[in-house]
Amino acid sequence: MDEDRENLLMRKEIIDGYIAALENPQELLRVCARGSGDSDELRAAVGRAFGVSEVAADAILSLQVRRFTPRVLAQFKDESADYERRLSAGPS
Repeated sequence: MDEDRENLLMRKEIIDGYIAALENPQELLRVCARGSGDSDELRAAVGRAFGVSEVAADAILSLQVRRFTPRVLAQFKDESADYERRLSAGPS
């Protein structure tokens, strides 16, 4: 797999994780509130809750609360759709 495609796939995975968390912030808070504070355990719990990889779970945990707005959610959805189009087009 070429490096550009790999980067697109990884970025799309992270953006899709953001979308999942922004669409259900209560679940993210519930998972975090029940965590032990251990970062590995919390990353795994977020990954299970949202069905994402460790990389995407880490990105979700790094989101700033100020990003939890409808406008940012719409931007992430647009970005995800753009990655999907680019990935569907195949190699450049």
